Amino acid sequence: MPKSSNSLRGGSIVHEGARFWLQLSGIALALLNGVALFLYFAPPGGSRAELAEQDQQIRNEIAAARRQSGRLKSVAEKVEIGSGQSAGFESKYFLPRRIAYKSVISEIQRMAQDAGVQAREAVFAEEPIEGTSDLSLLNVTANYEGSYDSLLRFLNAADHSPMLLMLDALGATPQQKGGQINTSIRFQVVIRDDGSMASGVEQ
Repeated sequence: MPKSSNSLRGGSIVHEGARFWLQLSGIALALLNGVALFLYFAPPGGSRAELAEQDQQIRNEIAAARRQSGRLKSVAEKVEIGSGQSAGFESKYFLPRRIAYKSVISEIQRMAQDAGVQAREAVFAEEPIEGTSDLSLLNVTANYEGSYDSLLRFLNAADHSPMLLMLDALGATPQQKGGQINTSIRFQVVIRDDGSMASGVEQ
């Protein structure tokens, strides 16, 4: 019995529909494969070699930043230590003006007595220290009389004094009798302005 025309048309439509979907699927697979190949050979972030190079560069920059941070930390610590040491040195050796004269006179008298020298007249004078606004040099010029050994003991005591006595000048004249020596010595002491008033002292 011959097939009807409707049946033939229906089979043809089904066949064409299946072929259309197969073609569409092939095109989609081809597009996906193309995209995959493109992403493999030219990824958006760069190739593997480029990404590896960027990663290494970032690591190097981080390492350099850490080294720089370490150096800055070390410098900051040294500055802090230096500042503390400087403050400690100033507090210990820079005499406040209000006690400078009395402290220097007392210390020189103590050293002279211990060394066995006779202290004569002394003159005190101040001069500003260039580059500072609150520091001055107190110049103490005094005459002493004693034996050579006693003067050596006096100078040794000055060198080991807890006060910062800087020997600026020394002149000695031997006497004709008794083996005595007349000596003129100038010491310098750093004083710090603490708002008090002081004037030159002559003894």
